[in-house]
Amino acid sequence: MMNDRVYYSREAEMRANRERATAVLIFMALGLGIGAVLALMFAPKSGEKMRAELADSLGDSLEGPREATNKAIHRLEKDFGDLRKKVEERLER
Repeated sequence: MMNDRVYYSREAEMRANRERATAVLIFMALGLGIGAVLALMFAPKSGEKMRAELADSLGDSLEGPREATNKAIHRLEKDFGDLRKKVEERLER
């Protein structure tokens, strides 16, 4: 329990907990809203420029793993083809 209050009924305790949770949610939403407004007011770049830069950096960071995955797939296809040939040769013997 967060405090040392004495409640005279379970119902009063539950109501107090609900009110506390509601207050926390309201203040959290208010803080998020104020933070978003301040971020938009003091942003050094416009939203369009920021989105373009984020998309470019995300695209660049995804290229490396994509190329590595493609190389691995091609290598596995080649290895699988070689393995298939070896199995077929052994089965023919």
